[in-house]
Amino acid sequence: MKVLHLIDSLNPGGAQTVVKGIFEKQKNNKDIFLFALRKRDIKTEIDHPNVFIFNSSRKYSLKPLKDLKQLIEKEKIDILHCHLFRSQFTGYLLKKRYFPNIKLIFHEHGEIFQNHLIYNIFMNKSPKRVNLFIAVSKATKNELIKKAKINPQKIVVLYNFVDTDKFNRKNITWNTQKEKEKLGIQKDEYVIGFVGRLAYVKGCDILIKALPHLDFKYKVLIAGDGPERKKLERLADKLGVRDKVIFLGYVDNPLWVYSLMDVLVVPSRSESFGISIIEAQSFDIPVVSSDVKGLNEIIIDKENGTLFEGKDSKDLAKKIETIYSNKDLRKKLIKEGYKNIKRFFWGRCMGEMSKVYKEVIKE
Repeated sequence: MKVLHLIDSLNPGGAQTVVKGIFEKQKNNKDIFLFALRKRDIKTEIDHPNVFIFNSSRKYSLKPLKDLKQLIEKEKIDILHCHLFRSQFTGYLLKKRYFPNIKLIFHEHGEIFQNHLIYNIFMNKSPKRVNLFIAVSKATKNELIKKAKINPQKIVVLYNFVDTDKFNRKNITWNTQKEKEKLGIQKDEYVIGFVGRLAYVKGCDILIKALPHLDFKYKVLIAGDGPERKKLERLADKLGVRDKVIFLGYVDNPLWVYSLMDVLVVPSRSESFGISIIEAQSFDIPVVSSDVKGLNEIIIDKENGTLFEGKDSKDLAKKIETIYSNKDLRKKLIKEGYKNIKRFFWGRCMGEMSKVYKEVIKE
């Protein structure tokens, strides 16, 4: 059984993180292939021999179809596993034009939450050629049913996974205190972390608005880049906390960032699944998350993490203060958080994906 994963680009993002994990945990699997439709200046490096990137930076193009057709024919691909909209559209065209018998899977990573009319219409029209939809959470499945009118029988929930071998404190080979000193972080400063794309939906502005309400010494590490960065920097200036916030930009090694944190904040306005949550929990870091669908499937409030009222920066500040000041709660969240990631262990998730492939092939 040969599987071709198709993705828009290897530009850093949640879907790319999932795909990277799939391939790097199966370095010796010669029956899986990855094709990116375009190249970007910054890309997620994936250590696997069967990775192909189309030599174009154009956002929309049908030119990759020729190369994809040749690859599918040469390798005798059985399953086309598509991640993100342009890849899904391309996969749909490939099946319609050239390969009516290929099995087609759409992996929904969260675009359905963004209320794009064209995307919803396309998803609604696609089931006649799509064999199965993978949703990364129950919330995502519900959105597919509600907005795209997908038959629930054609959707399987398959949570994202974390590589506990990688996201582990035993892999720290650097002196964290010296790394903090390089960034101007003092020994007595509590480090609040954010990892993600700097886009409105990710809610980093909510975190920055919470900072003036904190009554202890802290620094904030923001790892990621995106269209909101300049606006966020201006907001930090306006609120008088610019000296407290360190914008790191895109960070190639997330382990380094996690190793410096005391708490992770995930303030998303909406989210299909919070990969950074399970990465942090694997790294023994307590998590404060917004109470939105997708994230509250991972976090049980005051059990394995803390939830705050979405968009409420004052409530977020209160929850951060509580974790900072309550040592017993902090220990509990770390302990239960690590237990929580057993649900998202990569081996278990890969086993479930293998079962999905076998079921699709049987159709």
